[in-house]
Amino acid sequence: MTKKSFLLILRYLASRFPMLLLLQLVTQIVFIAATHNSSAVNAEIYLLVRENKQIPIKLSVKTDFEHESTDLIANVLYRRLSGLQKSMIPNGANAANVLWIRNQSRHWYIEEQRYGEDLIIGGLIKNDPQTIEAGFKMFDWGFAHQVDDGSFFRTGDRFHSTSFFVQAVAHTLLVIQQSPYSEKYAAQVAKYKPLVHRAARWMISPNIWEKGIKRNKPYTHRRYLVAAALALTGKLTGDEELIKYAHKSLEDGLSLQRPDGVNPEKGGHDSGYQTVGIMYAQRWVTYFPNDSLTSKVVQMIDKSLSWEKTRILPSGEISSEGNTRTGQQERIRDGSRYKKVGPGSQIRTFAYWASVTGNQKWEESARKIARFYYKTP
Repeated sequence: MTKKSFLLILRYLASRFPMLLLLQLVTQIVFIAATHNSSAVNAEIYLLVRENKQIPIKLSVKTDFEHESTDLIANVLYRRLSGLQKSMIPNGANAANVLWIRNQSRHWYIEEQRYGEDLIIGGLIKNDPQTIEAGFKMFDWGFAHQVDDGSFFRTGDRFHSTSFFVQAVAHTLLVIQQSPYSEKYAAQVAKYKPLVHRAARWMISPNIWEKGIKRNKPYTHRRYLVAAALALTGKLTGDEELIKYAHKSLEDGLSLQRPDGVNPEKGGHDSGYQTVGIMYAQRWVTYFPNDSLTSKVVQMIDKSLSWEKTRILPSGEISSEGNTRTGQQERIRDGSRYKKVGPGSQIRTFAYWASVTGNQKWEESARKIARFYYKTP
């Protein structure tokens, strides 16, 4: 390499990198120059520049409500809203919590009330006030069991179960505010906002946070769930401390991804929980597009979905082979059946990401899955 070439490279780097990073690059280049021939140096410099260059990410400016309204989500996942209410009784208790009320179970779980999110958002998209009211009733039953410190009285799996419910409520309220019905449901948003804020603040109280994070350790998807719960509540209420804690959870999750794109669950891969985690990470991207971590989250999602595509069989069925949690591995909360690789989160994450990125290859995967499970055209 000639002196002139070296100076030209330095000038190029100086125009694109901060001084500290530039010094690190120069050190690497000088070291390489001392130990390699000229052609190898040129190739190595090119790689260094490529690896450190900040490549802009083009994301949609659509709102979350608009992403939720995309064809496959609106017309497949929200197609039959009445079915989302089948496990709820008139007082708002849902699924395993119905058994608890009837003294048929020792435990109840606040997470079972999170399905009010689907009822309300689906109802907004389909202009179905009855379904929306059913979702509010589900939330009401949950908050009726909240105590003064923001937690939920004797719920099972306290931290994890609460994070599910907090995410659901915060996400729902934000989507309501973006919808054509924001004024109509403004009173409900005002009612739930301080309640979900208290629950999120409870999650980050020192003793609770430490124990919760420790219990979450084997499950990568929980990092993105916790991040979404805290970040969306922070966005809703203006609480920056919640967003800082969300950052911690995101960074932890990002550090766990394997080179092949797997976000491990209990030490292995799981084609069901892979997309559950992606779903929550996608919400971070939508609400915090300019955050310092967002480019890394985008890369994680791309790699994760690319791996998930390898689990889609030619028929469109999602393979559960080798899964560590779903497909005859773990049972649902009421113990009635094994957890399945449900198609909902797969269709949602592929279709949502197509809407966010404008890349139709993701929608093609969503449609393939929908044709198998829902017999769509």
